[in-house]
Amino acid sequence: MSKKEEIFEAAAKTITEKGLKHLTLSRVAKEANMTKAGLLYHFSSKEELINEMNEYAISNFQNLLDHHQENLQSDKAVFVKSFVLATLDDLELQNTVQLCTSMLATMSFNEELLKPWRTFYTEFKKRADEEISDPATSHLIRLVCDGIWFSEMFQLEPLQQKEKALLLKRLMNVIEEDFI
Repeated sequence: MSKKEEIFEAAAKTITEKGLKHLTLSRVAKEANMTKAGLLYHFSSKEELINEMNEYAISNFQNLLDHHQENLQSDKAVFVKSFVLATLDDLELQNTVQLCTSMLATMSFNEELLKPWRTFYTEFKKRADEEISDPATSHLIRLVCDGIWFSEMFQLEPLQQKEKALLLKRLMNVIEEDFI
């Protein structure tokens, strides 16, 4: 794990354990077992840290998405199915905390930092519309995946791993039904 990844984890842990209002560079440095000067070597501001957390979370999810797209090349609705499978992988790999805390920090710190997330969702909508004939189905898929992440983020009766897997399997069936 790189030093930046350790810092991202420390920031995510700070947010989940102490709350967003306690996200300071000093606290993150302490959680990462480094000096504030050491943290400032990597990130000149809290805004930069949050921005790079977003980019890192999106990049990790995009890597999972790309992996599944390669494996499903000859399938119908490759992108949308890959999105569902990448969501399940992300949950199993426990990247969700990183993803959710980076988004949560962004929403409360500076709305401008939501640009990478907006771009990501714009791309999802465009690609899903190309693959799925019923727009309601692509919305359903995205919102169910988001709902799973948000229930984790806010600890609102998050689903057990088995429940998540069953729900996402059902989504895969909904996608298949779009082609019948």
